[in-house]
Amino acid sequence: MNDKRISIITIVSMILSLLLITIGLSFAYFTANITNTEESTTINVTGGVMTIHYDSEGQEINAPNIEPSDDPFGTKTFTLTGNNTTNEDMLYHIILIVEENTFTENALKYKLTSTNTDNNGQVAPSIEELTGIPSGENQEVFLGNAHFSSPTDGNKVHTYNLELYFPETGENQNHDMDKIFKAYIEIREGEWVCEACLGYK
Repeated sequence: MNDKRISIITIVSMILSLLLITIGLSFAYFTANITNTEESTTINVTGGVMTIHYDSEGQEINAPNIEPSDDPFGTKTFTLTGNNTTNEDMLYHIILIVEENTFTENALKYKLTSTNTDNNGQVAPSIEELTGIPSGENQEVFLGNAHFSSPTDGNKVHTYNLELYFPETGENQNHDMDKIFKAYIEIREGEWVCEACLGYK
């Protein structure tokens, strides 16, 4: 009788242990390689110069052990300084170049906070809602149009803060373990126009 009781207790203990291990593994650490971020760039326009400076501890964002969280796993701060002596506004747009993303579609997300530090021209609008990043290779994510008004009367600054997230879904996310994300910010001259949207309201 005692042997049967001990056997039942042992089996129940083993089942509980297995359940705890399974639940624990659902939220195990995730590995992601985030490399190849941008280098400082200067865009020269006739009569004006726009300098781009990227902060945040060097040019690479390293997050070797990310896990689902409501906090960002990476932050990129960059400032644009415009000095324009012409009568034309200095137009630019911001693109997130995704070189490789093997995470599930929209599993990674971003926010963009924009600050018109010197109240000149217009910054790209802030993106306050978490927005999904597409999977695949060589994807371009448009982050916004902006400009420095002319003349700038010296250096004027626009500041941006890009936050990257791997948000908790409340479900098992182990399928995104050991995935790779490589991306960088690119600033391009001129205004971005959605060609597919032309002719539509």
